[in-house]
Amino acid sequence: MIEDGKKHSTMANLKSCLNIVFECAIDDDVIVKNPAKNLQIPQTESKKRTAIKEGHIKLFMDYVKNNEQYSYSYPAFVILFNLGVRVGEMAALTWDDVDFKNNTISINKTVNRYRKADYGFTMGIASTKSKTSVRNIPMNSVVKSTLLKLKMKNHPSQAKLPYVDDSGHTRGEISGFLFTNTIGNVWSEPCFLKLINRIVEKYNEEAKEKGAEQIKEFCPHMARHTYTSLAYSAGADVKIVSQILGHASTAVTMDTYTHLTEDKKRQQEEVVQTIKIS
Repeated sequence: MIEDGKKHSTMANLKSCLNIVFECAIDDDVIVKNPAKNLQIPQTESKKRTAIKEGHIKLFMDYVKNNEQYSYSYPAFVILFNLGVRVGEMAALTWDDVDFKNNTISINKTVNRYRKADYGFTMGIASTKSKTSVRNIPMNSVVKSTLLKLKMKNHPSQAKLPYVDDSGHTRGEISGFLFTNTIGNVWSEPCFLKLINRIVEKYNEEAKEKGAEQIKEFCPHMARHTYTSLAYSAGADVKIVSQILGHASTAVTMDTYTHLTEDKKRQQEEVVQTIKIS
């Protein structure tokens, strides 16, 4: 798994699953000893979180907003870049989650993918990644105006997805989604990534012809890292950022974005150096 580039967290999750399987086997007298109990998971190097250049975000967003082919997806990108949500959380948003009166958006579910052979469908709505991922995020003026325009001009989405509980049982249907693709389906992360790649490719083709600056490809999750980077640069408190991201604690945020906290520390050290008394 290390040779395949798997992350430490992936291997830890696998070990946890193996432990449960072998403990059940012990309980059923199939085996005597749990062979996974003392497995040591090697510490692998964490991949550095990268953010999209602020100038590239503007180029990308201006292009999407004014492009006849891709402008329908502009509101979804506004949510991604302005709220720091995961792409599954963005895709699962319904109009019931938007509170225009209190200027908040409720993050309380996510889009998951399923094996059709097991469930009979490939996409469904499930609980968020963790309990702390359920949160209310304040809307800024850009998000609010974008969603108001979307609500006024769009026909209600006809898309429906099954709601799957934490035990894997279907408990009904969810409808009223904010964002769908050109054929009316709710977004999945792979499809949204393909959309980004198509937009960036077309933008770069046109930019090359004009001799203008090109932009690098990015994945949806990089928008989350970008949001965090911009929040830190603006001086946002780590506790507020952690709550908006849906992390279990500030420790998770600081561990995930170590490079940002190091940058902030250097900035603060420079501020302290300006205090000179002689």
